[in-house]
Amino acid sequence: MKITAVTPVILGYRKSDPPMSRSFALVRIDTDAGITGWGEASTNWGHSYPTVFAAAVSDVCASALIGQEPRSVRARLADLHTRMDGYLGWEGLTSQTIGAIEMALWDILGRSVNAPVWQLLGGGGGAIDLYGTGTTMFEASAGWHAAYFDQAITAGFGAVKVRLGRTREADVDVVREVRRHVGDGVRIGVDSYWFHDARSALALAEDLAELGVFFFEEPLPQYRTAELAWLAERSPVPIAVGERVFSARQYAELARTRAAGVFQPDASICGGLLECLDIAALAAREGIPVYPHVGGPTAIGLSANLQWASAAGVPLLEYDIDPHQPLVDDLAPSLSLAAISGGMLAPPTGPGLGVEVPDDIAERYPYQPGETYTDVFPQHERGTGAPA
Repeated sequence: MKITAVTPVILGYRKSDPPMSRSFALVRIDTDAGITGWGEASTNWGHSYPTVFAAAVSDVCASALIGQEPRSVRARLADLHTRMDGYLGWEGLTSQTIGAIEMALWDILGRSVNAPVWQLLGGGGGAIDLYGTGTTMFEASAGWHAAYFDQAITAGFGAVKVRLGRTREADVDVVREVRRHVGDGVRIGVDSYWFHDARSALALAEDLAELGVFFFEEPLPQYRTAELAWLAERSPVPIAVGERVFSARQYAELARTRAAGVFQPDASICGGLLECLDIAALAAREGIPVYPHVGGPTAIGLSANLQWASAAGVPLLEYDIDPHQPLVDDLAPSLSLAAISGGMLAPPTGPGLGVEVPDDIAERYPYQPGETYTDVFPQHERGTGAPA
């Protein structure tokens, strides 16, 4: 079998909580056997730079893949790293792009042998407990944020994640109201998306510990390893990272410095399914829990993360509970929030990733440039939102 075409496909729609554009970066790989595979890259909540991804696929990766055997996944990854790492770097956009292509190669391999990817990875396809992700509607009341989780709780979710980014007191008030609303039987994590420095994060963590918070995600940029290690040593709440950690090498450094107590790899961010399995193995050796970060991709990225996470036997996985998820609901209804019961989700049982993508997907969900997360919340990207 040979690869005949490698095509970036970028999609988009508007979301409402908060109002902003949401864009997505997919790759389609066609073969001379008539088998097509799909993959997805992410910057979390879709992809903020889909045209940059598209250029990397078309201008850098396609020529290294066309004419090659798609089922030789590791060989193709080696080719891509040779092409990209030296001058584009081996993390960030490179990791996202290679991760997307690797997903598509696994999809092709699974379809060629009529087996789901989780089976090819040696897994059993078991369901995984989910935690539901809150939203960045910072101007909404604490009660509104608490009620946002109602559908997830009705679906049996045993954990939720509250988005932080206000004053310290206001953030604590929201978490306190969520705790009151969901009860003591539901675990609560929080995510401040680079909003703090180490000292303000520690002060907030001390308040959150009293509310039973079980992880504190991205309190400050993950490349500030010394500050993260200082915070992780003192925080009564485990520090979680992953949304902007791009490789097993970076996770190994975080483990070595004890800079994080929870790892959150995402195959669409950190280089693919094999890289995530390496990270899970590293975490197991170090006694660090793994809760995969799956920040609102299409059904393709969601399925890919379910595949490796099920094979790795991780205990908990993120699920975007935004009520408007057409690129999950329309492409894979079995993965939609409405289909979840008991708070768990298993990877699809169909061959490959088990997601069927219609040929007219780009016409149904056309990409239109709009506000990225950076445009809407620049203080989070700077890591300067909270007072010292």
